[in-house]
Amino acid sequence: MKNKIALLVFVATIFRCIIAWSIDLGNDEVYYLTYAQHLQWNYFDHPPMVALLIRLTTLNLLETSAFFVRLGPIILAAVNTYLIYAITKTIKDQKSGLIAALLYSSSIYSSIIAGVFILPDTPQLFFWMLALYALVQLIHTPKRQNLYLILFGLCAGLSIMSKIHGVFLWFGFGLYVVIYDQKHLSKPAFYMAILTTLVISSPILLWNIDNHFITYTFHSNRVAINQGINSDGFWRELFGGFLYNNPINYFLIIGTLIALSKNKVILAVPYLRILLLQSLPLIGILLVLSLFRNTLPHWSGPGYTALLILAGCYLSDLKKPKITKLVPYASYLIIGMVAIAMAVVLAYPGTLGSKKEAILGKGDVTLDLYNWNEFKTEFEKIHQKNQTSGLTNTSFIINNKWFPGAHIDHYIAQPLNMDFVALGTLADIHTYHWLNQYRKQLKKGDTAYYITVSNSFTDPNLIYATEFKKINAPTIIQQLRGNQPARYLYIYVMQGYKE
Repeated sequence: MKNKIALLVFVATIFRCIIAWSIDLGNDEVYYLTYAQHLQWNYFDHPPMVALLIRLTTLNLLETSAFFVRLGPIILAAVNTYLIYAITKTIKDQKSGLIAALLYSSSIYSSIIAGVFILPDTPQLFFWMLALYALVQLIHTPKRQNLYLILFGLCAGLSIMSKIHGVFLWFGFGLYVVIYDQKHLSKPAFYMAILTTLVISSPILLWNIDNHFITYTFHSNRVAINQGINSDGFWRELFGGFLYNNPINYFLIIGTLIALSKNKVILAVPYLRILLLQSLPLIGILLVLSLFRNTLPHWSGPGYTALLILAGCYLSDLKKPKITKLVPYASYLIIGMVAIAMAVVLAYPGTLGSKKEAILGKGDVTLDLYNWNEFKTEFEKIHQKNQTSGLTNTSFIINNKWFPGAHIDHYIAQPLNMDFVALGTLADIHTYHWLNQYRKQLKKGDTAYYITVSNSFTDPNLIYATEFKKINAPTIIQQLRGNQPARYLYIYVMQGYKE
């Protein structure tokens, strides 16, 4: 069985490496890469753990290619696959563990979204899995309960320092203790665990005190209450959970929960309780919340990991091959879905988005991952031409938003040793508001390039007319995909900065 789990981890890791190597960084990924350029205790949108992970795998930003930026998720996904095997083996047997590991590897959320792409979900899910391991060991090894309580508090704190949703670890465990296992309330180690979590996650609060609680203001606006029932948001959350966790996995999870309601899942009661409380509250609360506020389906992703453990335990006892044969088909499905997605990103003729010339590609998320180096090469030619003609020798590149600003920063400005500055409102530039302070500043009279793309176009004449004396007509670069126009890069020369 150990050979099988090792083979699974190896094959899944190679699969993830191919994806990471083949496509450019997405808009969120290049944005989180900016976190690592100047470490803080917290950031405008999220806690700092993703920045530390990037610093680690890029060798302190020495190698910032897509593969090395994504190396952290690849490594942690491999560890997580073994962790879910170890957790499930502890509470049931090796067969159950292997099935749970297969389901984990075939989940789009755990294997791709948090297992390839560099997002706050990546370290969050790793520490979430470690916290689940600690809770299972808390039940399995009574003599070491104090140790595992402290370990849980440590992992919960680090999960929160990855993404604030980590608080649901304590929410679920707190319910378990209050309802089913009150003896922990009399243990000093229980309160030490709480204190450990609070100390580890305290930098989030301290940073927000220094910055007028801007993180909470931002996220409260981001999920602002809609007027009436938000049915679109509910179906997006529900269907997103179905898709992100692999439709076959989702079917197996639902089957497991139905079997559980009929007492057909053979598992010790404490394990059942702790796994359900580490999954259903997060999933259920977000589903209810989506009726009134806009949510994102991947927020509930960690909650499904405990349900995959339950599914592994249930399926290992089944005598019906038609159902258990669905497990490998889940792997086939994710391979097929990823292959199709990569083919679209790399070779789809033109764009899936708008065909209007001014906003060509708008709405096509696959373009975020496609061939930004081509724009660097073409821009360099234009910049050299402008230097030769005497039009400008500026080193400044400007955009007014974090996206596409972070892509332009990473793929154009930095390779050409130019100075990128995001000039816009805090709501538009996010963490660049802080990062700008550590970069070269525009001075009165300076010239700067304004660069944008048609799929996220903003006219600089509408936002910078009062800040520059002259904004020249743009030079336009067409990008082809599959020999069809996919989007345009607009390069403006803005002269005479007024401060």
